[in-house]
Amino acid sequence: MMRKKMLGLLIAVLLCFHFSVSFAAGATKSSADFTDLKDLDAATKAKFDKMISAGVFDGVSEGTFGLKEEMNRAQFAKVAALTKGLEVNKDLKTSSFSDVKADGPNGYALPYIEALKSAGITDGSGEGKYNPAGKVTKEQLATFLVRLIDQDAEAKAKTASDSTVSNWAQGYVALALELKLLNNGTDGKFGGQANATRDLLVLGSYEAKGQLEAQAEQKKKEEEEKKQQQGQTGSPATQPVQATVDTPMALPAGGTVTSGTHVTLTSATASAAIYYTTDLSEPTTSSTPYTGLIIITSSTTIKAIAVKPGSKNSSVAIFEYTVAMPIVLPDSISPLTQDQPYTSTVAKLSGGTGAVTYAVTNGTLPAGLTLNPSTGAITGTPSVSGAYHFTIGATDSATPPATATMQYTGNITPSLSKMSLDLINEASASGVWTGVTETTFTDAGITGVTSENLYGIQGILQDYDYPSTALPKTLLEIQAIVDETINVAAIYAFLNPFGGGSAPTVEVFARAGITGVDAANLDAILDELSLAYQESRNNPFGTPMSTKQDIQDVVDLFLIV
Repeated sequence: MMRKKMLGLLIAVLLCFHFSVSFAAGATKSSADFTDLKDLDAATKAKFDKMISAGVFDGVSEGTFGLKEEMNRAQFAKVAALTKGLEVNKDLKTSSFSDVKADGPNGYALPYIEALKSAGITDGSGEGKYNPAGKVTKEQLATFLVRLIDQDAEAKAKTASDSTVSNWAQGYVALALELKLLNNGTDGKFGGQANATRDLLVLGSYEAKGQLEAQAEQKKKEEEEKKQQQGQTGSPATQPVQATVDTPMALPAGGTVTSGTHVTLTSATASAAIYYTTDLSEPTTSSTPYTGLIIITSSTTIKAIAVKPGSKNSSVAIFEYTVAMPIVLPDSISPLTQDQPYTSTVAKLSGGTGAVTYAVTNGTLPAGLTLNPSTGAITGTPSVSGAYHFTIGATDSATPPATATMQYTGNITPSLSKMSLDLINEASASGVWTGVTETTFTDAGITGVTSENLYGIQGILQDYDYPSTALPKTLLEIQAIVDETINVAAIYAFLNPFGGGSAPTVEVFARAGITGVDAANLDAILDELSLAYQESRNNPFGTPMSTKQDIQDVVDLFLIV
């Protein structure tokens, strides 16, 4: 009963695809027919093409493969049966499982589910049910792929510790990773309880299919040799046929791998010794004997033979490995200045074999900047000065993917306008105006300050909120005070007989912050102000006339009277 439950778990791995499966004669589809496969690297496309051309996989719709769609048990049953080459009775209309109906939403899978049951691969999910709509996790997929190539015992003998994988699946996942049937995520974890997607099954099935084909070929060869030997038994004139050692097999069997990948060589012939080369020369018994793992650190071609006394040497096996070069990111970005348009890039300097995607993996970009995920360009206008810290991650689309991260730190230089504005506010607070000139106001974006009115404006800013200080002031606030000061001075220049100023307009009074003056009363108010000004000069105890408030008081009195 336990064995049946485990077999049910095994097939659950295989039952999770939203796709159609076809063995239609003359099918000519390839990865080029699907828009979401066009950006795959050449090696990955070749794997997809093999599985598509074999009729095992098709798209979810015309022109769409559904690379990241999840699978269900009914959909995957069809793939499992075809992958195993099981005999399928497509005329079946009744299932041995109560939840599988020919007229149900997953009815198309009924014959394939029954074929799997007849082959002893599954007895459902329990209590006479199959759960055709159920999803399949990544760790279940790993279990199926390992068992599919008859490596169940090897998986059970392995130990591993991945917090994202269930205890029962640790060995299966570890072996699936070692055999390159599946890969870890970019965070170095497998994510075993996440639902498996179509791309994982295509690539994992491709690797498993290659090993199954090799096993079938070897079995066929052994049977032919056995028949040949049996046909010669009892003939005294015929010499015994010398057996040929089985050709070595490799795990992984080749393709794109990461640096440090371990390659295992085996032969199905018991006690056979294996010799290999990595310099493209033909292997002989004088070549390097295989005694343990071969570690791949650069693109390598392994040629190997298997040898056993009393038997013919095996044919030469060739395994080609391409090492995916690590992605190298720039170690810094261009300097940033507040309020200045910015363009820089974190695009890879080298490495990777497929299209690269960039993302902020830790921290945030400075305010005002954006990252182009396809090109790595950072553009925008930084709006805040000060320190910044963020990390960029880069991942290519190869299998296995190359990844890299780089932390970027630095300081955004304040803009000239902000530095100048800060100087003006600091001087207003301290009363020390050393080094603050009319140029400082211009650099801050404040207009109207000249060498003639500089001292007066400095004094107004310093005492504007006396006895309290409302600092720091914004650019607009300081500009309003400067405008007010300039226009008050223009009014006094007119009132002073020796000032030489022209008669102020209604607009001048408004810019000076004086209220109550309009076109109808302008001339009368100017007369009142002139009288008040002369009185303040002739009578020290008369109406004071030296500030903006003094002018406002005269205007207010005029309006009341």
